[in-house]
Amino acid sequence: MNKRKKILIIAVILLIGVAFFIIRAKRQPNTAMALPTVKAIKGDISSKITALGNVETRQKQEVYSGIQGMVEYIAEEGQQVKKGDVVLKIDDGELKLELEQAQSKVKQQNVELSRLLGGPRPEELKKARIKYQEALTSYEAALEDYEKNQGLFNEGAISENEYINIKRELDVKKNQLAIMEVELSLLENPDEHEIALKQAALEEAEKSLANITKKLDKTIILAEFDGIVIKQEIKQGMTVSSGNLLLSIGSPDDLQIDIGVNEYDASNIKVGQKAIITGDGFGDKIYKGEVVKIAPSASTIQTSRGNETTVKATIKVNDPDENIKPGFSTTAEITIEDKQGAVLLPLECVISGEKGKKVMLVKDGAISEREVKTGIENELYTEITYGISEGDEVLQNPSANSSFEGDA
Repeated sequence: MNKRKKILIIAVILLIGVAFFIIRAKRQPNTAMALPTVKAIKGDISSKITALGNVETRQKQEVYSGIQGMVEYIAEEGQQVKKGDVVLKIDDGELKLELEQAQSKVKQQNVELSRLLGGPRPEELKKARIKYQEALTSYEAALEDYEKNQGLFNEGAISENEYINIKRELDVKKNQLAIMEVELSLLENPDEHEIALKQAALEEAEKSLANITKKLDKTIILAEFDGIVIKQEIKQGMTVSSGNLLLSIGSPDDLQIDIGVNEYDASNIKVGQKAIITGDGFGDKIYKGEVVKIAPSASTIQTSRGNETTVKATIKVNDPDENIKPGFSTTAEITIEDKQGAVLLPLECVISGEKGKKVMLVKDGAISEREVKTGIENELYTEITYGISEGDEVLQNPSANSSFEGDA
């Protein structure tokens, strides 16, 4: 056999061997070969939501000016106050003068109405009757004088000017008699219309008095609880208008953080969930918190990324101290769910498809699919609740190898 035939025979044998191994490999399960793998471990896992917010006092009293006037006293920013302490006083000098005048007017209207309703005193009635009688006597005398001089005027015995003066005197006496007659009639028989007018005047005077009293009440504002003045908007001696915010009082021992939770995470937030609070204002210090309130509705806010729908949630700071202050910006990390001793795999080990989830199990050098169910996830790991046990080995990133892709 020559050299050329030997080479040909060897080549055929090699081809047959390669074909044999290829056919055998296809009939056997996948092998791990040099693909990276990872083992399932047991550990603690938690799912968290992170949101930004500002520190505020849970108890807050905002003091507004109820009237216009000069600030006579205002508590200083940073000042400690006790419940019931005066924190604001507006000058009340003019209002006190108005109060005295209003009180006098109410008293006067009460007296006049009482006279109408209760009838006149005997001496008042006697005096009115005397005045009426005097007016009647004067009128009758003037009438007699007029009638006598009228004939003289007709005869030309007196001048026209004298006659006019006599007639004018009669008119004056007649008017005086009419006035006295009305006054006496009111005393003897009070007019219902007059009573109604006096009652209306009294009501108006009482309303004016009540309004001034309310204004006086607004000149002094008291602290509603023990706390500290966290903001002062105006200084002593300045004049303020009604409705101006003058100062804010809060309790530094009772703090909260209001956050906006993205609408996609909002359904996971529950009252009672724990939170970790961090912020640049207090360095490496970490505070503990708890979700105490969730808004019943969402709102849309404008952000650098456009409109964003969020739900407001309130976190109570459980361990406040002098380092965390109202106004500080913070980051709150809320624990949505946690579990101890869970079976864990890196996120990239799990393949998701329309039919469910699976991993590529590696056992005795062979690779096979294994259906799994998952629970809590975080940014690195997922909890395996079914299909894999602690110590089981799986491909680390099966999706990176096209031969393992596909629906589960």
